[in-house]
Amino acid sequence: MSDPDRRRALVRRWLAKARTDLAVASVIAVQGAAMDPWVGCFHGQQAAEKALKAVLVAQGSEPPFIHNLTALQALMPRDLDLGATAAELADLSAAARGTRYVTDPTGSEDPTWAEAEVAVIVAARVLAAVRAYLGEPG
Repeated sequence: MSDPDRRRALVRRWLAKARTDLAVASVIAVQGAAMDPWVGCFHGQQAAEKALKAVLVAQGSEPPFIHNLTALQALMPRDLDLGATAAELADLSAAARGTRYVTDPTGSEDPTWAEAEVAVIVAARVLAAVRAYLGEPG
């Protein structure tokens, strides 16, 4: 497989994983009380992260092993409008961070349903922007 073909295949895989994470986050938001909001935040953050990493792969870069969306945003091309502010990306990273570590017996680190709903919205905007930028079918 040629390098450009390999890169395109990797980009498609990153985007497919991002779409799946977004679908899971959306289902969680619809399920409401039957689920926990942290799951939606986690998968929303993952969708955005994987979309951003697809851009890096498309540019020929190896994505860093980080989860911070603001740090990944800093690596994006200047002409890519993600449809999300740096503050929204920081909030999405923070909401997902509480899903990775259990530190408080009361669950104070867990995100709220409002944060889960925002996570889905922000992740959807980021993924749509990346897909349009990369010319991937919608």
